[in-house]
Amino acid sequence: MSGDRARAGFQAVERLVAVVDGVRATQPASLAQVARAAGLTEPTTLRYLTALRDHRVVRRDPATGLYGLGVRLQEWGAAAAGAYDPVEAAAPLLEGLVEEHGETAELVGVEAGDRLVVLDARQGTHGISRAVRVGDEEPWHTTAVGKSLLAALPPERAERLLRSLDLSALTERSLTEPAAVRRDLETTRRRGFALDDEESELGLRCVGVAVRDGAGHPTYAISVSGPSYRVTEDRIDGIARSLRRAADELESAWGLSPSTHPSDPEPHA
Repeated sequence: MSGDRARAGFQAVERLVAVVDGVRATQPASLAQVARAAGLTEPTTLRYLTALRDHRVVRRDPATGLYGLGVRLQEWGAAAAGAYDPVEAAAPLLEGLVEEHGETAELVGVEAGDRLVVLDARQGTHGISRAVRVGDEEPWHTTAVGKSLLAALPPERAERLLRSLDLSALTERSLTEPAAVRRDLETTRRRGFALDDEESELGLRCVGVAVRDGAGHPTYAISVSGPSYRVTEDRIDGIARSLRRAADELESAWGLSPSTHPSDPEPHA
């Protein structure tokens, strides 16, 4: 394909997307509204709309002449959502984390009622490892997965959630004062990962990072955890780097660009 033909093809795709976005932004939309939104003339817009109608990407109400999104987009959306199941996408990454570090790896997600639920887990290779079951609910303020998500949420959303939490102590190291949790979250944002240093269970240390969903919202988190005598201070940064790489790979499955978190996290010490 010549350069001119390639550029014409790219321009056509860009115009198609602009027209669909124009319908979405103003539906039910008139031809004039779509043309203005897409930045095209009405005759050009009409040609694209006609082609899109033929493929059920947009629809036209015969009574009003107004345009709306078509059922083809619903079909594509359902197929895309099914193709990027977080549990399926994360499974090989969790297995890779276990293989690399020998410790338990898990994926959690935010569900209805702001419940933080284990969606998948892979047991560590050692005889003594943290036992995690799918369906377990994790506390927000004492776990690495919970704190990584709190730190990744928009500040107002994080603050509302923090005010609603029961900050009960699970161990003598748990953070139970909102101010202390806020300081910890600021540290988490700065270094790019969260640390549960025997805060949810004595003798357990866990490193976690947040993962964005297809819309770019922090909805999931992955972690590596094990006994503190094995997950020692000198191993934390290496585990954090592995988690960040895994999170970036998982996010790329949804077509997201690299996150703003540091790919080489700041040392925790």
